[in-house]
Amino acid sequence: MFFAVTFATAVAGCGSENLPFSTASRGAPATGSGSDDPGAFGFDGGTLKPPGCGVGPDGGVCDCIDTPLLVDPPNFYFVLDRSGSMAVGDKWNTMRAAVSDIMTSIGPRARFGATIYPGRSASCDTGIEVMSTRQGDSPSGTVGEANRFLLDATQKFPAYGGTPTAATLDSIVTKLQTLPGKTFVILATDGAPNCAQNTCGAAACLPNIEGSNGCTPTGPSCCDKEWGLCLDSEASITAVQKLKSAGIPTYVIGIPGSQAYGSVLDRMALAAGTAQTGSPAYYKVDVADKADLVSALRKVAAKIVATCTYELKEPPADVNRLNVYLDEKVVPRDGANGWKVEGKTVTLLGNTCQSVMRGDVLDVRIILGCPTVEAR
Repeated sequence: MFFAVTFATAVAGCGSENLPFSTASRGAPATGSGSDDPGAFGFDGGTLKPPGCGVGPDGGVCDCIDTPLLVDPPNFYFVLDRSGSMAVGDKWNTMRAAVSDIMTSIGPRARFGATIYPGRSASCDTGIEVMSTRQGDSPSGTVGEANRFLLDATQKFPAYGGTPTAATLDSIVTKLQTLPGKTFVILATDGAPNCAQNTCGAAACLPNIEGSNGCTPTGPSCCDKEWGLCLDSEASITAVQKLKSAGIPTYVIGIPGSQAYGSVLDRMALAAGTAQTGSPAYYKVDVADKADLVSALRKVAAKIVATCTYELKEPPADVNRLNVYLDEKVVPRDGANGWKVEGKTVTLLGNTCQSVMRGDVLDVRIILGCPTVEAR
């Protein structure tokens, strides 16, 4: 599908009926594949199977290329909290790895950009863009220039400082409005927005709310000095509303450490128009490991781009030489949980469709050229 996250179609052509990818042509795309780049499929001279391509009954491999569907790839813009608390349990590096994983899975089917906050020096600096928006790496499943750029750029900034969420979100509105195509902000944070004011009552003072530094929820307020630790909920809610008004939805992910501020994150998700059904409204990560964070990112991606209907550029010449792959695994045709093709429209059915809509699958490909795998 899609973090597809836009989906793509792979078009393949077999070299022969029984041995579609001959030993003579290993290491380079077949003639007429649509690519002039011998490395377009990640071939290294010994690779037999290009990513996502079909395998014939005798084990022969169909050459293929990815071509986008007739839609603009969306922009996934990450706004990542790197505040001091993200050092606890190495959450900052876990987040970096999870975002990298999603980018790898999605590949060229989306564009990616990222801002981290706080910024370069002061604890409450407005966030800074560390990666301008760019196409994901091709083919999907590979770590290329875009992915490495993000990892290198974020590695330069350790976990540090406060959480100037509102100011950072405000700072990206104008920039994101200029991007082509549809844009979605994915905000990932482990705490409460702060940095807006230095003094407040106990009910809005983070040390009081958390019971830290000898403070208690009943007071007196510990935010009577220039700490910048007052809860900045209203400005943060207004910031996501501004993005929504600009046609840019914000998906809110709360990772461990944010539990005490779940009500604030709920309100932000509701204001952004991206709330989940039920409670919590935001996307809650219960365990600070990469698998849980990747799972939350998959769910967000599915909400943005998941579909069970795919339009090919033209009807396939032979519907009996078409296959559907989910995350590189073939799905048998027809049956209640397979797929069907009508004209140039391929529709996923039953459990196959549901797995895409849930975000369990990150890549849907339609492969032409090898005999269709039928349901047994």
